[in-house]
Amino acid sequence: MKLRIALAVIVSTLWITACSNSSNNSNDSNPAPPVLTILVTNDDGIGAPGINTLVNQLVELDNVDVRVVAPAENQSGSSDKTTDGEVVWIDSATSGGYSGVAVYGYPADAVNVALEQLDIVPGLVVSGVNAGQNVGPYAPHSGTVGAAQTAARAGYPAVAASAGIGADADFGSAVALVIAWIEENRSALDDSSSSAETVTSFNVPQCTAGTMRELVQVPRADAIPQGVNVFFTDCAVVPDSAPVSDVDAMIKGFAAQTQLPLDF
Repeated sequence: MKLRIALAVIVSTLWITACSNSSNNSNDSNPAPPVLTILVTNDDGIGAPGINTLVNQLVELDNVDVRVVAPAENQSGSSDKTTDGEVVWIDSATSGGYSGVAVYGYPADAVNVALEQLDIVPGLVVSGVNAGQNVGPYAPHSGTVGAAQTAARAGYPAVAASAGIGADADFGSAVALVIAWIEENRSALDDSSSSAETVTSFNVPQCTAGTMRELVQVPRADAIPQGVNVFFTDCAVVPDSAPVSDVDAMIKGFAAQTQLPLDF
């Protein structure tokens, strides 16, 4: 009787150990990605709807630490300007209540405060989602792009995202492109040695009719055709050719991905 009990205990112990090892091996083969710190900023201000939409989706990603540092007020069109002297900042939050820091300065100031005063070390900086597409000749004047360039010049991968204007601005589609880009590039972003040579800029059309077309990778245009409003597009009109630039993409109803230099 004692022998049977002893054998049962041994068998049970071996079974538990085997299961434990199997579970550990399974976990080891699919390790969770390292925590990715994402610094979020914009040029419309910390209370703007675009940054709120962005943050609400980024926090749903696995193993991320989302840090928000953005201008206290709208600073559209400020490019990569910075403030001479001291920059004031306070604790604040997005319109949805996500905690962050509001900076009384330009978007580039917000990035510098995050990196130099708050000691945030991001694996990625995301700027946006801006109200108004930053395509063609508008991009060099954009505070959204300027903030991303400031981060990239400091050595951090950076993405800018922009959508349409008004209550019907399609912030969600712009965020979806950013999320897809992060998922595709997650392994590189998790590598602490990654840096930036360009800024990835996403723009989505404001469709007055029809639906947005697929994402195209195109260069930045030098100009906008006379009489064309790139901020609003009849996406129901079937284009007669593929887009050749970010401006052309907006006109024809396509989402655009453009690589921008660190300086214009």
